[in-house]
Amino acid sequence: MTADSFPGSGAAPAGGVQAPAPPAPEPARTTPAGPVLGFRELSERVIASVAERCPWLHRVLMGMLAVFTGTCVVAVVSRLSPLPLIPVPLFVVAAYGLRQARGVTERRRLFNWVLLFALATIVGFWLIAVVGRWVE
Repeated sequence: MTADSFPGSGAAPAGGVQAPAPPAPEPARTTPAGPVLGFRELSERVIASVAERCPWLHRVLMGMLAVFTGTCVVAVVSRLSPLPLIPVPLFVVAAYGLRQARGVTERRRLFNWVLLFALATIVGFWLIAVVGRWVE
């Protein structure tokens, strides 16, 4: 084997065949490949694909909301104060949004119901933190 026969050396091996030249690059397109998606459209696609791929996710999230609500009820008994019940209506609203999202096929409506679920759950957790500071 000679030094010329190594790949990438630029010279063809003695008696060998040279590889064909690489194809010429295509000219750049002036039109965009597709429409530019905004944050909402991207979120709709992600939520729709997750809902389609994970049909069990609905039950898991409902179970978690039940645990959160049960924790608030137990906190009422242990603290002897009704203040820990403040986030419960928000968890009920979140469960309603999740239940409505289960049967929706249109992406925009699915996004709206999931957004209601997420916001109600987040505000419920925030209220748990606020109530925890009040009760201390």
